[in-house]
Amino acid sequence: MNKEMVEIISRELLPAEDYVSPGLEVIKPDKCFPNMIVEDTTISNWPYLRHDISHNWYVDKRHKYIGFVSRDEAHILYNTALKFRDKKALEIGCWYGWSACHIALAGVELDVIDPLLDQADIYESVANSLRDAGVLETVNLVSGYSPQKVEELAEQLQRKWSFFFIDGSHDAPCPLNDAIVCEKFAENDALILFHDLTCPDVVQGLDYLKNQGWNTMIYQTMQIMGVAWRGNIQPVQHHPDPQMDWYLPEHLQDYQVSQLSTDVFNDFQELVNTIQPYTLLGEARLFSLYNLARKVCLDDIPGNFVECGSCQGGSAALLGAIVKKYSRRPRLVYACDTFEGMPDPTEIDIHNGIPANDTGFGVGTLKAPITENIQKISQILNVEDIVIPVKGLFAETLPKYKSAIGTIAFLHADGDWYESTMDIFNNLYDNVAPNASIQVDDYGHWDGCRKALHDFERLRGEQFTLNRIDYTGVWFKKGELI
Repeated sequence: MNKEMVEIISRELLPAEDYVSPGLEVIKPDKCFPNMIVEDTTISNWPYLRHDISHNWYVDKRHKYIGFVSRDEAHILYNTALKFRDKKALEIGCWYGWSACHIALAGVELDVIDPLLDQADIYESVANSLRDAGVLETVNLVSGYSPQKVEELAEQLQRKWSFFFIDGSHDAPCPLNDAIVCEKFAENDALILFHDLTCPDVVQGLDYLKNQGWNTMIYQTMQIMGVAWRGNIQPVQHHPDPQMDWYLPEHLQDYQVSQLSTDVFNDFQELVNTIQPYTLLGEARLFSLYNLARKVCLDDIPGNFVECGSCQGGSAALLGAIVKKYSRRPRLVYACDTFEGMPDPTEIDIHNGIPANDTGFGVGTLKAPITENIQKISQILNVEDIVIPVKGLFAETLPKYKSAIGTIAFLHADGDWYESTMDIFNNLYDNVAPNASIQVDDYGHWDGCRKALHDFERLRGEQFTLNRIDYTGVWFKKGELI
């Protein structure tokens, strides 16, 4: 990723009239699209463009009558693709590459099929934008028509895909044919997203997958997106912009809409806004923590919460706030950390081939004195009687506190390094209650963390059913095995 051209930002820095659902990581690759502008929807005469939804309508100024996916829709794409990092993805219809860029930035290997790519100016524009974003090498741009070109590409590359985005021709029978061919070459764990379900012809593709037994759902966005999924994968959760007066066209009335309850929506937003200065976790992982911990409380699973790797304390305080609001029984949140910086990594602890100490996040970094950080945010949220800081190396503190901690109803393992992660699981796994959830923060980022989790599986003769949160976070339930 070209960090100068693609910003990872807070949603407060988005342009006016843009919206991104809570719980989604936010990126801003706008600099990679110098011809992108906001246009008035009234210039388009396409009958299915929702003029009454006042989100920014982005277009390329060279062709103002065809819009890009909205900011919210682009982030559904990006956050969904994060679940498929390092896997194969296929996009049918890319226009000037705005959607392709968001998908590729999530770290998938992306094939893109669009007949307009045979036009030199469009191909060059798409390639330049992807190059500026630092993802061109992971994208295969192919000129051609679906479904024929999908068949050809699958045969030529012996390819199956895990993630699909269908945004090609919206006229029947094209969306249906796209859905049929995508299903044919879909992995067992797969997800397919559709754009522009405002158009009745497009829903034929989603209808087909629903009739084939896929799970389906609608995202209430500017142009309405649809998702179909199967296997060990879950779609991102989304909440429609509460400022809009939403409605569903008649041809979508039978579909479930992704929507958080008002209480959850407001509660999570308020918590995240408060803890943001005290956490390094992205919003997708914070949202996962919130959902998992809240469910533990509502299901009344017995035990305390434990976080190993608390740093500034924002996520521990969030867990404390959830206990305070939702728990039916007294619980404590044990927040374990050196609070004096990262311990020494080993040679296993690398990211993209770079040793941890050469990445800027090595030994001694992330120092967070208790009184200035976790204690302060706990006071702000009024949970200092719930959040218990445990200072020291895991290898030293966890054996001592294991008995006091007792049964664990929720475990957040954010140890980064191999040895730290092994210390967490070797000391605490047996304390975790059956069906309790465990979230691991650094599985996708640090090789050592990933190796530790799989080494522990082998030691115990188990294979965890891992659920992807984003490019690095995963979670699983104890006792739910492959």
